[in-house]
Amino acid sequence: MPNVAILIDAENVLPIFADQIFTHAASLGAVTHKEIYGAAAALNAWVEPVLKYAIRPSLTIRPSKYKNTSDIALVIGAMDLLASKTEAAPDIMVIASSDSDFSALSVRLRTGGVDVVGMGTDKSNELWRTACTSFVVLQQPSARAASQPRKIESARPVPEKTPEKKPERTPEKAPEKPKITPTHSGRIANIRAFILNQLSSREGRMPSHALFSLLNELPDYRYDQQRSKRKPLDYLARQMSGALKIEEAEGGTWVSAATPETSETPEAPEAVQEAPLPRQETQETPVPAREPEPAPQPEPRIQEPDPVGLLIQAGAPEDAARKIAAICTESTDRRAVYNKLRKAFGTADARKYLQILKEAAGEA
Repeated sequence: MPNVAILIDAENVLPIFADQIFTHAASLGAVTHKEIYGAAAALNAWVEPVLKYAIRPSLTIRPSKYKNTSDIALVIGAMDLLASKTEAAPDIMVIASSDSDFSALSVRLRTGGVDVVGMGTDKSNELWRTACTSFVVLQQPSARAASQPRKIESARPVPEKTPEKKPERTPEKAPEKPKITPTHSGRIANIRAFILNQLSSREGRMPSHALFSLLNELPDYRYDQQRSKRKPLDYLARQMSGALKIEEAEGGTWVSAATPETSETPEAPEAVQEAPLPRQETQETPVPAREPEPAPQPEPRIQEPDPVGLLIQAGAPEDAARKIAAICTESTDRRAVYNKLRKAFGTADARKYLQILKEAAGEA
């Protein structure tokens, strides 16, 4: 029977997949080595599986939030196992991660005569899948199956009992549909708070694929992203403008929290004072009474030939464009328009939409 070693990337794989990982590994041979790598925050989520399967935890300390210390520790552990000459040296290594950075490690292990079984989600990169001897897609366990206790068979013989009539089972209630926030602005606020909470628990930065695997469990995100008909990264870049920073680094896409802006509202324009009328030098001719000046008229509303179409062309969602057009109709001056836009969409989007409206009115 071949020896099997299990290496888990705790920062890339969720603990709900632990049963699938160890069940499949046990079907391959005798499991002689079990180790999990990650920072303290990631290992805390794996406490229950670590105790259940007697996994050896390997804690890594990041010198900065941009270092992949855990990935390097996993590679070192795999190479140590490859170089070992003991009877427990593995013939098969199971690497549980969706990170394509382990592709080169898989090729090296297979060159050394060790088969590599990759295990990750369906979003795993094709390069990582083909680099492995075989790849297993981890399936999300159902809530009912996860809540049922595992049946333990007893070694003692159980005496036969006379069959009893089982009571009629009442029909199970249909699962409730996930609740979705009714307004677009409310959904965006919930999604932004969820993302920032995830980033704060991971030192402010995480891979995009790991973030999207968590976002797919959020009903507000699934509903809003599908309605936008945009790709996930494009959706985040447009809807979370000013709150998130998306960058390409270390062979992948990373998402981090953006630095907040220093100013909240633009400065109000200075009032223009009219020059006083010249005094009459001659007093012989009576000065005619001045006619009362007309009352100052309110600043004209911002209008454009087609505000909805213009905003949609500029990248705004249709429902947001209609809401902005309604705000322009209800408001009497630019200041009121800006304050309502900022309240509805946030400072960054409010400035962008106000600039579009100015260009349409020929004020840019």
